[in-house]
Amino acid sequence: MRATNKQAAEPVLVIGNNPRSSALATALTRAGHTVTVWAPADPPDAPAAALATARVVVLCVGDYDELWRVLDQVEQPMTGHEIVNLTSGTSAQARQAAARVSALGGQYLDGALMAHPEHVGDEHTVLVYSGAERVFQNNESLFGHWGSATYLGPDAGTASLYDVAMLNFAWATLIGYLHTATLLGAAGVQARTFTPLLTRWLKATVVDVIEDYAAQIDDRKYPGEEEWLELDAPLMDHLVRASEEHGLDAALPELIASLTAKGIDAGRGRESFASLVEVIRTRR
Repeated sequence: MRATNKQAAEPVLVIGNNPRSSALATALTRAGHTVTVWAPADPPDAPAAALATARVVVLCVGDYDELWRVLDQVEQPMTGHEIVNLTSGTSAQARQAAARVSALGGQYLDGALMAHPEHVGDEHTVLVYSGAERVFQNNESLFGHWGSATYLGPDAGTASLYDVAMLNFAWATLIGYLHTATLLGAAGVQARTFTPLLTRWLKATVVDVIEDYAAQIDDRKYPGEEEWLELDAPLMDHLVRASEEHGLDAALPELIASLTAKGIDAGRGRESFASLVEVIRTRR
């Protein structure tokens, strides 16, 4: 257990021993907070001593198995403590953690860091929180030292759901980029050459399409005046063939073509690409 003092500010206990927890602690120390860091591998009596150092406790451990072991070591009440959990996991795990902290007398706020450790401290870095609103309100300025803080509501499981859903978007987007880079690379085009064009297209066109799709998804109406599945399907077949002709793994374009075919088979051929949300909603 180690403490760093800089100037009078809200003392904070950070529990964890990984790049994410270290980045969180460093950002708070730089902002003038007195930060105590406790690693779960510290001596068995460390939790009691560590909890005495701060009212605000940040949990950021490797996984929930480690988090359960930490909570198992807490024998004294957490009355008066505000627990902010930034450990990645599922909504069910977050709700279970909230229940355990509540049983110990503490107030629980779940959170998700939507970035890598090196992005902690950037005002544009996205962090989302859910759970006890009072904990969020009491510590919103503290959270600002990590990035942009957004409160999602009282359900402790909401932040974790946002975490995996937004990671899904990131991974799907990046795997699409990798396939594009590989396809163009097969023709001798370097990634550095086409990427500026790609990012300009994303900002100029794709962002607007996503925002338009949001309204379609919420209204469950998918007008096909400008683009529709039967129009898109042949283009997807071209992508599959081009990938195969260049000797690439065509699993990604085949997945897109397969979902589109299911939409057309379901009678949505004249509806927009956004209508595939209805295919995704249906488990087969």
